[in-house]
Amino acid sequence: MNAEALDRAAIIEAVTAEVIKRLEQAKWKQSTVKAPRKMAVLMATEPVTELESILNQHFEVQYYDESLRECDVLILPKLCLQLLSNLAQGISAGQRERFILTMLLKGKQVIVLEEGLLYRRYKSTAPVLLYKLYDGFANKLSSYGIQLVKESELLATCLQEGRVEQVQQSLCAAQHEKMVTQPEVLNRKVITEADLKKYRLQKQIVIDKNSIITPLAQDYLRMQKIEVHRR
Repeated sequence: MNAEALDRAAIIEAVTAEVIKRLEQAKWKQSTVKAPRKMAVLMATEPVTELESILNQHFEVQYYDESLRECDVLILPKLCLQLLSNLAQGISAGQRERFILTMLLKGKQVIVLEEGLLYRRYKSTAPVLLYKLYDGFANKLSSYGIQLVKESELLATCLQEGRVEQVQQSLCAAQHEKMVTQPEVLNRKVITEADLKKYRLQKQIVIDKNSIITPLAQDYLRMQKIEVHRR
C-alpha cells in the first residue's frame, strides 16, 4: 500500500471516529434533557411559600394573573364565601371564576385546600341552615370534579394523573345506577305511550294500582322491556 492510500485510510478512520464520538455525545445530551415540567398555578393574592416549597420539586409554580390561559394543576389555598357560591352555581362573575370554570371544562385538576374553606371557621356561630347551605355548595364543587384535600395531601393529589376523569366517570356511573335501580312512580288515571317515553332509559317503573294503561302504552312497555309494578 502506497503512502497516498495510507493517508486516505487514516483520514477515513479519523473522520469515522469523530462521527461516532459526536453521535454518542448527542445521544448522551438527549438522554439527560429533562422533559418540561407541568405547570401548577396558585390562585392566591399573597405568596404562599409553604405550598411553593411542596410543589417546586415536581412542578413549575406560578401565581394566577389575568394573562394566564392554561395550566395543568390549579390550586386554591383559600375559598371565600363569594367565590364558593359563584362556583357552586356555575356563575362566571369575574376573571377568577372564568379561569377556574374553564380549567374544569378542559378536564384539568382543580384543588381546594380544606383548611382554606373560610365558611368552616364559623361553624360554632353560624345559623344551622346557612351553614348547611355553604356545606351544600362545597359538596357541589366535589361533584363538579374539584378536589377538596388537606394541605398534607396536596402533593400526592397533584401527582395523581387522570384523577378528574376518574371522579367524573364515577359520578356518571352513580347517576346511571340511580336511574336504573330507582323506579319512577306514575299515578295518572290514564297512562299513554307519550307518558312512558320520558322513562325509556329505566328498566322498571311503578304505576298506581288504579291507573289505566292504554294498548299502545302496553306495546311500548313490551318493546322497551320495561318491568311494571303496581302499587
